[in-house]
Amino acid sequence: MIRALGFILILLALMQPATAQTPPAGFRVGIVGLTESGCTATPSDAAAAAAAYRKHLEGRLGKPVVLCGYEDGRAVATALQDSQLDLAVLDQPSFEAVSKIARPILAPRADAITGRVLAVALTLKTSGRDTPVKLAGIRPIFISKLAASHQVPLQGLADFGADTKSFKPELFVADEHAGLAALRAGQGDALIITAGARQRLCRGDDPKVVLCGDVVEAWRGRPTALAGLVVRNDLPEADRYQLVGIHIALHQERLEAMPFLAAKLGGGVALDPTEATAMQKGVR
Repeated sequence: MIRALGFILILLALMQPATAQTPPAGFRVGIVGLTESGCTATPSDAAAAAAAYRKHLEGRLGKPVVLCGYEDGRAVATALQDSQLDLAVLDQPSFEAVSKIARPILAPRADAITGRVLAVALTLKTSGRDTPVKLAGIRPIFISKLAASHQVPLQGLADFGADTKSFKPELFVADEHAGLAALRAGQGDALIITAGARQRLCRGDDPKVVLCGDVVEAWRGRPTALAGLVVRNDLPEADRYQLVGIHIALHQERLEAMPFLAAKLGGGVALDPTEATAMQKGVR
């Protein structure tokens, strides 16, 4: 009798209509400055662009998406910490409060070319200048006046504690090889180049030949990201990669959606993947 009753209960459960199943959970995006506070699937703030972003994200994720408005970055960070959000748009100061439990996954790119380029500052080993702080008062050597080879590394150095305002007049040379020659000749105190240029400079065909044995990296890093898309560290890796993939192409796949997100990030023409420490000043 008991077995028969159990069998009947199983049959009844299987016969329940699909509408009785739990609907998929909504994906919640926290943003400062939406017209509405709380979460909504139909935000009126920048209506067309906001809706385009939400619908694009919804279509790619395959689940309902809601945009959640907050009055300031601190409130967004708190909601992310309390697991009330799946994705947060945060500026750098607001991120500090959640830096131990969350990480940025994307940061805005200022223009079509300039990004957070990885750069290095090379000094002679004999100089004793082996940290950013010890670069105070130097004459820097650069190989280009383009932002990626000049302003971006300078900002990165400043974020890592270098007193860039004390730098002497800059020396510009033709390429990284001329830069290393100028450094060795004492025409400047530090050669500041991209990590790619450093690799070209110091990597020879014969691994037994040391090309840069007399220099040291006094610094290697990128500028701090001033804003970014942030997720909790416990978000599954596959979900994090999916979000990165969706947003990398946002400026191409949904032209009308990028201005909405860019405005909330303080500007930018596109989004670039970024390292976990990107929004922590002075951390590699």
